[in-house]
Amino acid sequence: MEVALYGNNIGKENINSMLLLLDTLYKKKVEVIVYKPFYEFLSNFLGHKLNVHGVFQYPKDVKNHANIMLSIGGDGTFLDSVTFVQDSGIPIAGINFGRLGFLAKIPIERIETAIAQIVSKQFTIENRTALKVSFNGNPLGEFPYALNDLTIQKRGSSMVSINAFVDDEQVCNYWADGIIIATPTGSTAYSLSVGGPIISPASNALSISPIAPHNLTIRPLIIPDTNKLRLEVNTRGNQILFSLDSRSVVVTSPISLQVEKAPFHVALVCLYGETYYSTLRNKLMWGIDSRNGQTN
Repeated sequence: MEVALYGNNIGKENINSMLLLLDTLYKKKVEVIVYKPFYEFLSNFLGHKLNVHGVFQYPKDVKNHANIMLSIGGDGTFLDSVTFVQDSGIPIAGINFGRLGFLAKIPIERIETAIAQIVSKQFTIENRTALKVSFNGNPLGEFPYALNDLTIQKRGSSMVSINAFVDDEQVCNYWADGIIIATPTGSTAYSLSVGGPIISPASNALSISPIAPHNLTIRPLIIPDTNKLRLEVNTRGNQILFSLDSRSVVVTSPISLQVEKAPFHVALVCLYGETYYSTLRNKLMWGIDSRNGQTN
């Protein structure tokens, strides 16, 4: 098995867990390639070069040399790793060196067990929907896709006007601080914090959630992921901030965005015993209530 290891950095408190991970992969005779900046960080941090098969810098390096991607960090790191896997179908497993770990679900306490299951292929794959975003008819950036969400926000004090169309039929003109178009995967991220709904990954739906709308009748909306969105965006402040997952760009208004379901899925590793609803209970403390003695 060939594994691509992606990360940015780790704290001193996680150094023993990192060494355990590398040692476990070595003992399982896994060929490991490491994201070059992460390799350099770890080599400097540990004071010696890592005993790995090689390094990678670009998506083509991962597509041609890896069977699986291991993301080392939190959910933000996991989202960054998607930009290297892209449309290859290579499954991603996240080891949680961060905090919440909704996507990076493997706790550091289970590193050895998790690697053993991955090497012996004792896991299932969840295929998750991604978004494709075009800007004035052109792709938004080098990788115009998002696993979690597209976020449009004001930059400055002036609110934005977002005239939304679903399959060329007008929905409404949102006057707000911004708007979030979320996949089911992204429904438990920023969208949830602004009052958006939680969407099961099997629902084949997207959500449209305004950020601080200037009209109390505006509420989040669920649409089928087969619909195509067109967003006409304007602001008196001249500049607008767009984010695809953790990647952001500032553009000058007015602009037109086209949003649709990506032509590929992102494959997530799901170890045996893990389900979407168990993650809701464990990570979001879903339904936990001390009044009836219920715990997770």
